[in-house]
Amino acid sequence: MKVAEFLKRHRFVLLLLVLVIALDWAVSALFQPYLIQSGRFVLNDFELTRRDHPEEVWDRVFFGNSVVISAYREDLSESGYVNLGLDYGVVTDLWDMVRKGTITIGSDLVVGLSDLTLYDHFETNPTYPWHREFYEPYCYFQRDRLRIFLEEDLKALVTGSAPEALYADRQKAHYTGSLSQAELDEKVATSQYSHLPIEDFQENLRNLGKLADYCASHGIRMRAVWMPLNPSLEVSPETRAVYDQAKAVCEEKGIEVLDLESALDAACFYDIGHLNYEYGAYRFMEVIDPWLRS
Repeated sequence: MKVAEFLKRHRFVLLLLVLVIALDWAVSALFQPYLIQSGRFVLNDFELTRRDHPEEVWDRVFFGNSVVISAYREDLSESGYVNLGLDYGVVTDLWDMVRKGTITIGSDLVVGLSDLTLYDHFETNPTYPWHREFYEPYCYFQRDRLRIFLEEDLKALVTGSAPEALYADRQKAHYTGSLSQAELDEKVATSQYSHLPIEDFQENLRNLGKLADYCASHGIRMRAVWMPLNPSLEVSPETRAVYDQAKAVCEEKGIEVLDLESALDAACFYDIGHLNYEYGAYRFMEVIDPWLRS
């Protein structure tokens, strides 16, 4: 009786709430595909991947951070893996994508691992869709882009000119050339990510295990690659500790690991871990593509 009375007393507010939720859902369904394909917006790395691979299920996925972006070249590969490299991407991002249904993986997953792919406090891009809370309206989450859309369309209506697709050819960032040894040494000396305690990697290490369990229960073959490091730099004990713990997780979960840490020479690198696109990525593909196809 009290429930019926409450519904009757507040029916206008409840109806308004339902209408707002329905409108927000409708905007999401209509605007999100336009956002990805229109070329009018600066897309994040996930959206660029979705633009280039609009299929609902990605059968084979190669995930990692910007190191994977610059190393794994889809245009040179015969393996069919989608390059899901994300700027500042960490394993927890991948776990969130999978568990929230942001992506669906078909048969194979390869995770490109490095210490920063497992760093719990790494910067992130707040526009990645898995950062949207379940209670957060789509229109609020995309408020900046919706504002640009409305402003530009209103301007086009007044002037009679069509909005420009300024970002239609935008691609993920990659690296060319190589830093000098002095520049490399300075980058290491000034990096905020050097000599991090092992405690700063525990969430991502746990989620690596959860991801392995998910893949095992959904019939997805999960493998990992230790991404190459520049041999002209010494690996710190702190980084080695992260590698050792991650390898232990992989061993416990039965994840096959391809160790490419020392596979490439210094000429292949732009900096500490990013391969240069014009040479290093070619050498990387020569090594990894047969393994990906296996």
